[in-house]
Order: sequence, then C-alpha cells, then structure tokens
Amino acid sequence: MAPVMSSRLRSGRPLGYAAAAAAVALAAAGCSLDLSDLRPGGGEQSQEEAAPVEAAPVLEGALKRLEAADAIAVQGKVAAGGEDEGVNDAALTVTSGGTVQGTYQEGENEAEVLEAEGRVFLKAPDEFWLDQDIANPDSDQYAGAWVRVAKEQLGLDPGARLAPAELAATLEGLGAASEEAQLEDLDGTPAYRVDLGGGEKNRVWISEEEPYTLLRMEIEDLSAGGQGGSEGSEDAEGGEASPSDDASAADAGGSGARVQFNLSEPEAADVEGVYDTAIAAAKDELTSSRDARIELNWQGQIDLQCQTGGACTVSGTAEDVSDGGGEGKVIVRMNATFKNDELGEKKCDSTEVLAAGSTVDMSCSVDYALEPSTEPKDYEINATSVLSTQGLSKKSAGKVADALEEQKKALSESGGGSGGEDASAEESPAEGGGN
Repeated sequence: MAPVMSSRLRSGRPLGYAAAAAAVALAAAGCSLDLSDLRPGGGEQSQEEAAPVEAAPVLEGALKRLEAADAIAVQGKVAAGGEDEGVNDAALTVTSGGTVQGTYQEGENEAEVLEAEGRVFLKAPDEFWLDQDIANPDSDQYAGAWVRVAKEQLGLDPGARLAPAELAATLEGLGAASEEAQLEDLDGTPAYRVDLGGGEKNRVWISEEEPYTLLRMEIEDLSAGGQGGSEGSEDAEGGEASPSDDASAADAGGSGARVQFNLSEPEAADVEGVYDTAIAAAKDELTSSRDARIELNWQGQIDLQCQTGGACTVSGTAEDVSDGGGEGKVIVRMNATFKNDELGEKKCDSTEVLAAGSTVDMSCSVDYALEPSTEPKDYEINATSVLSTQGLSKKSAGKVADALEEQKKALSESGGGSGGEDASAEESPAEGGGN
C-alpha cells in the first residue's frame, strides 16, 4: 500500500471540497414586528353608534367555521419572536392537511413556498440565498431549485400553525379577553373586533354578518395557546419526529411567530391546485432538491489510500458545523474524482445520513485494475471529494405523493378537509435511492 503523499483543501472552495494525492506502485495488479402600524383604520372605531355585542358567541362561531374549512388563505406580515428579527411578507394557502403553497418575501427577494407532509421547501433566486446565513458546499446550486429548509426559516411552520383546525385550536386556547366585541371599520367593511388573551395586542376581526368568519388576526406569539403541531413529520430520512416536536421548538424561549394576517377561504379549485402543485413537485422535483437545514463540511482532511494494482479509496468524516442550530437528519452525498494523466479519470460516490450536531464517516472506491508487470512503475493518483445534500429521497418522495393524492381524493369525495396519515417511514439512503 502506498503512503499518502499530500492532502490539501482546494483553493477557492472554502467548504466541502477536499483533495488528496497518493503515489502507488503498480506492479502486481460538503426587527421587531410593530403590529400597530398595520391595524385596520389605525384601530379607530368608525361604527360609534353600534352597541357592543357579546364576544364569546361571535368568536366561537368564527372558530367553528375556521375549524371545518378545507383550507385557508393568509396574507400579511410575519416575524420570529426575537426583537432583532425582521418583518417579512407572506401569502400562503394552507389546506386542512397542512399542505402549503404560496410566497414568502424578505426585502426585495421573494421565494416560492411548498410544504408537504411536514417538510418545508423554498425556491428562490440567488439574491435570496445570498441574504441567508447559509454556507454549504452546494449553496451555489440553490438558486432556482427547491431547497429544504428548517421550519423556523419562515418564522413559523405554516403547515402546523396555520392549518385551519390547528389555528382554530390556538385561537380558542387564547380565548376572549373581554366580554364584549365592538364593531369597527375593517378597511371599509364592518367587523367585530375581539380582544384575545395571551398578550396585550392579540386580537381578531370577525365578520358582522353570520355565519361569523375570521377576517384578520394580530397575534404576538402564535405558538401560545391551543395545540398547534403536525401529526408527526419525517424529521429526515431515517427517523420520525414526535407529534410534539414542532410545538416544542416553536415554544422554546417563549418567542414564537408574531403575525398580522388577513384571512379568507379559497375556492375549491384553488385548494385542488395546491395539492396538484405539491404532488407534481414530489414526483418530479423534490428528489433533486438540496437541504439547507444544517451546514456541513469535512472534519479535517480527507484520506486517500491506494493499493498495488490500482485499487484506491478516498474517505473522510462529514460533520454538522451549524453551531447547534441544525435540524433533523440530512442526506449527505460525497462525489469523488480520481485522476492521473496516464491512467485517466475515475469517479465514485457515497450517500449517508447526517444527524444534526453529529458526524458521519464516508468513503468510496475505484479500481484502475492494472495488469501485473515485471517492471513496477509508480503513478501519482490525485483525488478530490465534494460534499452535497439531498432534500428528499426517492422512496420518501413517493410516499409524500401518495399521501397527498389520498388527501386530494378525500377532499373531492367528501367536500371536507382530510389530514390523512403521515407517509413517513424509516429508511436508509440505499432504500431511498440516494445514489
């Protein structure tokens, strides 16, 4: 076995790209959200002559209608709980099963949003990703492609927090803070304002006419109250999160999402369109998506070993370098290239699963299969190895598509939302077709 002659990082690629060389004798064979500025009519009452009504029946009627909705469309502002977090725009349609389609905008940069079976993906131009605190070996492949992101990327997990029944449960948990609801002018429409518990600025506006319908909400912490959370989505290939994982993460530190949203009920055709988009993406696009839920790199240098006869193996340890901020388990792929001017180029790859906060050993091999010779000759073999990520395996993507089709079918047959069962299952990269 020949010794490793050198090992080096390739200049110009600071992350996830490593190179090594070996000589072999060939003889035998990786802001705060100020809701007051957005309040309808500046919060001024324009229906001064109208007497207040009892708040509880109005709120109860609106939440009952919301809970039974096939989907809800929200449009407005969202920010995470930290005071230094920015305020961003979102326009999302969320089905009763937690499937989400829409847009999310940070500054001038807008991203498409897709959430299916508890997995959140964004598709955005390069300018959007340049503003994110993400530096992965395959970050240059993010632009224009679906990228799986941590659920807090949007300030909240919309599928878990804004699905009609979950949102209704959250608002019901906050409850009415006053016995009376006052009629106000909501952008030209009379609506009852109901102040909620859990915060000084928690309030909703509900239609004056029955059936009572939720028209707008301002909530300081959407994780407070209720029982928000998904049925339990696949945390990554190879493991499932518990049903309470989403809620626990959002509640941590008491800094859940602050929102100001206008709400409406989308048409049946629009709800079907959300499912059609998600199903098509699961079948055709998500298996080629990237994963930005953790940052990864090589731990130290890669190692290249070659045997007499031309069998060479490159190995290394990939690690999560997210400084504790990673989420779940991520499919990691290593692509290696071996080169020699006389012998040519050979390639191999390997796929493993990397859990947040941990490491995983990776290796792959090639064989130049040289014929035995009575005159041994040394060749220098150079190898480079690049890390990348995969947002969803083929096996999981198929299960996601099947689950979404079942939800769409149930919606068409019954006229009501259907959460369906999560299609997640434990799998290895080999089962999912990571190669």
